Amino acid sequence: MKKSLLIVGLMLAMSLTASAQYKGFAFGFKLGPNWGWTGSTTGAAVSNGARTGFDVGVVAQYYFADNYALVSGINVDFLGGKYMFDKARMVTDSLNPDGYLEIYGVNRIYKSTLYEIPLMLKMETNDLGDLPLRVYAQVGGGIGYAQKVKVKDAIPSEGIEAPAEWGVTDREFSNIRVSLKIGAGAQYALDESTRLFAGVYFSHDLLNNINSISPNYYKFYNGDKELGERETKLNMVQNRIGIEVGVLF
Repeated sequence: MKKSLLIVGLMLAMSLTASAQYKGFAFGFKLGPNWGWTGSTTGAAVSNGARTGFDVGVVAQYYFADNYALVSGINVDFLGGKYMFDKARMVTDSLNPDGYLEIYGVNRIYKSTLYEIPLMLKMETNDLGDLPLRVYAQVGGGIGYAQKVKVKDAIPSEGIEAPAEWGVTDREFSNIRVSLKIGAGAQYALDESTRLFAGVYFSHDLLNNINSISPNYYKFYNGDKELGERETKLNMVQNRIGIEVGVLF
């Protein structure tokens, strides 16, 4: 048993060594814009459009076989989004001294900074014709940590516009992000060690990153008549599409 494990270990080491001799490691940098929007997992809120952000990152790439590589690194993503939801508040007046629930809509804009470690499988074609140009596809995921989220809320029905300043909130947003990522692009070799690349990617969160437990989200009733299906939580995930350009050495 020990001999078998030793043989397997030696074969694996030789394979990795041979792969490293073929391509080895590559490091580089990338940047580009992104467009983020939210998607509700409960229907308690709806997306209200996309918001533009920006990505920068360090890329680490290792070829373990011809045309196949593992890609990782560190991404710093400046993200945002827009969504709408209903809230309720207790209102009293001369006709209703005991008060009643008033429903009103909120339009929210938010932004945050995400520090992410991706792990992707990269698959390349051979050189296209006589050009040192290759097309690639990537699939994998990422895990990250988001700093405090900043928001701006508007109440259109009352003529209240979003404030000029961003407000900080960390009660409704999860710090941990886990995402599924796919991408595609092309890379051009300037010489034996330097390559330029450009591509697009799509990222979809697998965990709720907006998980509100605010007490004034309700299922609304008027006597025995239900006025609306409202979850007590705003469970939402973020999606984004991005463009990235960079260089590998």
